[in-house]
Amino acid sequence: MRKESSFLGKIFRLTDPLLANHCYLVESESAKEILTNHLLVGTPLVQKSHQAVKDCLKAYSHLLSYSSSAYRIAEVVPLSGALTYDLLNAYYEQFQQTINRCFIGIRRFQKPDGSWDTQASYSNFEGLSEETNLVFIGDTIATGVTMTRVIQMIQAHIQSPVHFVIISIAGSLIGAQRIIRLEKSLQSSFPGTTIHCFFTQAFFGLEANGTDMPILHPDTVTTKEFKDYTRSKIGDYLGRNLCSVLDWGKRTNSPQKHLEELSHVLFHLQKQNKEDPFIKNMLSQLKSE
Repeated sequence: MRKESSFLGKIFRLTDPLLANHCYLVESESAKEILTNHLLVGTPLVQKSHQAVKDCLKAYSHLLSYSSSAYRIAEVVPLSGALTYDLLNAYYEQFQQTINRCFIGIRRFQKPDGSWDTQASYSNFEGLSEETNLVFIGDTIATGVTMTRVIQMIQAHIQSPVHFVIISIAGSLIGAQRIIRLEKSLQSSFPGTTIHCFFTQAFFGLEANGTDMPILHPDTVTTKEFKDYTRSKIGDYLGRNLCSVLDWGKRTNSPQKHLEELSHVLFHLQKQNKEDPFIKNMLSQLKSE
């Protein structure tokens, strides 16, 4: 991973030949707090997510910034965790443009063989047309199965080349690789279609369960500064064994269930490492919530 440039923060480009011209890592103070403060929920979480998305939009503007009229630009929201990204308002604050907005009801599920698949139950593409040429999608990305399906559905609806810009506050390296591989297959039918990813803070290593993305996973690609920051906030043990966001859907839409799940996970981890001060501190904070 190499530093790309500075604008008000830092942007890094991956050196992997597959990803180098497609994937960018954006440093974001707001994302750092989201990923290391698991007690951050509700409106404060929405506010931090909004700012993290703005950081990615600034990076996009600095590096790419396709020229397009507002009526040809759309945000597509994979329901329901992506609502917390608040991309529509972040885009307006950054570019003073109101863009179209569409929705897809889609869920990821695990098949009996352990692989992951998706099921789409709803879509509203009123904001898309054959003239749409720039689509933004913000969401957390684990395996990348959901995001690739969303992109395929959008491309099938538009039937003309599209520039896709994917923003993820918590995204895995495996997910990024899957998404970028999709570009070549789309280009066979729609030459000119492109996909670019802007991830905050890290391309996370993904656990075998296809869900958990610990910051200090050995496959995580990030900066030394973020690893050191993580250790100062949650320590080495939680940094390796606690998912950076847990269940994003619960965290964003059902804060109390998220906190209950966090408590359950922490008690389990405490059995493995009883003396870890970061676990004790987090459990103490949960009791006072």
